[in-house]
Amino acid sequence: MPNRREFLQGLAAASAGVSLIGGVDAATSRPKGSKDSVRKILIRGGYVVTMDRTLGDLETGDVLIDSGKIAAVGKDLPAQGAQVVNAKSKLVLPGFIDTHRHTWETCLRGVLADGDFPMYFKIILGTLGPLYRPEDVYIGNLLGSLGCLNSGITTLLDWSHIMNTPEHADAAIKGLKDSGIRGVFGHGDAVTSWLKPQNDQRHIEDIKRIQKQYFSSDDQLLTLAMAVAGPEFFTLEATIDDIKLAREMGIRISMHVGVPGVARFRAVTKLKEAGVLGPDITHIHTLHCTDDELKMIADSGGSISTSPATEIISGHGFPSVQRWLRYGLRPSISVDNETRIPPDLFTQMRALLSSDRELETIRVAKEGGRPTLLPTRDVLEFATVQGARATGLDRKVGTIAPGKRADVILIDLDDVAVIPRIKDPVGTALLIAHPGNVSWVFVDGIVRKREGKLVGVDMDKVRKDAQGSYEYLYAKAGLR
Repeated sequence: MPNRREFLQGLAAASAGVSLIGGVDAATSRPKGSKDSVRKILIRGGYVVTMDRTLGDLETGDVLIDSGKIAAVGKDLPAQGAQVVNAKSKLVLPGFIDTHRHTWETCLRGVLADGDFPMYFKIILGTLGPLYRPEDVYIGNLLGSLGCLNSGITTLLDWSHIMNTPEHADAAIKGLKDSGIRGVFGHGDAVTSWLKPQNDQRHIEDIKRIQKQYFSSDDQLLTLAMAVAGPEFFTLEATIDDIKLAREMGIRISMHVGVPGVARFRAVTKLKEAGVLGPDITHIHTLHCTDDELKMIADSGGSISTSPATEIISGHGFPSVQRWLRYGLRPSISVDNETRIPPDLFTQMRALLSSDRELETIRVAKEGGRPTLLPTRDVLEFATVQGARATGLDRKVGTIAPGKRADVILIDLDDVAVIPRIKDPVGTALLIAHPGNVSWVFVDGIVRKREGKLVGVDMDKVRKDAQGSYEYLYAKAGLR
């Protein structure tokens, strides 16, 4: 990794608006001279699942991308002046959307293979988090975002509770930016704040600087949100202050609620009584919310985010979509963190299907009748349409439709893992496919993965920096 002075000089350059990525076409953000520098791309002959209720599916369809937007969806579209991508035997989908991930932890992948939720707090937040340097945050965010792109996630809400210094915030944003992902930077508190029941004023002051310096416009790949710990971790007064500040700044709110062990505080109930619930809040981990609280969220127009595989392995419980649906709540999906879970949404979607269907089987065993089976199409909607809504980006992404930004993924249906191709390949993709089957990824019309390989990434450097960060943190903490 670069030494500390070099890294902080790089952050200063980024803050001044100087591009740190060599050889980039300023007009297109594409590598100069690359095949991806063309303005028009025609995805030809794929099985197109638009997730748009008007357009539906096209068993053999085309998607035309022009200047970062979807220009047309149909059959036999003209290819004049466009780079043609052969999508025969490929599933064409909107990019997946992850609505809650502590991306800074990425270089700690798998370190809690045998750890539980209290161990996560002790090791990740209590021991390693306070040791993080800005450069550790940067490589964590860069590696995590690249892992997202590799697995077909084109939009990521980075729930960043590692704001130990302003330089940590700068590094987190730079990591997202350098990856090329569409990101929502969820600015949170210093990690040490989670170890004491009081709000950290650096969070309040620095988010104002962040907005002015990096997020003066919503018409860019990166946008800003506030990551609120919630009254289960901080005080009710601090939570209310954060929510009010976010609304003054005109940004969305992502907030933890219903976490096991502290859910008895009934966060949603208290926020309802304070009159601060609203449609701009995404509520994370609602498994331990009461039925009354779920109704409160629904009545406020709020959204919810679940990370099923992570919640199950952490002891949060088993997500029940049927319970959410009773109150008109349709969840978005997230990974949460990679200390025990892989970086893709395939794992999370399958966990959600498995959990909901098993809970239905248990219910029927007690009550009789037949189980209500959660459709795979609904789960795909959670990972796309509902993800766009929860991040406030539904006017831009979440479906493949003319006028939307061109965040599109292609899944190879010819791979040995997914053949034979069935009549409706969506089930195959959700139940069987894996990140290696994601062959093409477009973000804002820019190719980020081509024919199974990430584009424009120095993986040797990423690998070296990630390894160096992990080894530094473990040595500093005296862990083995």
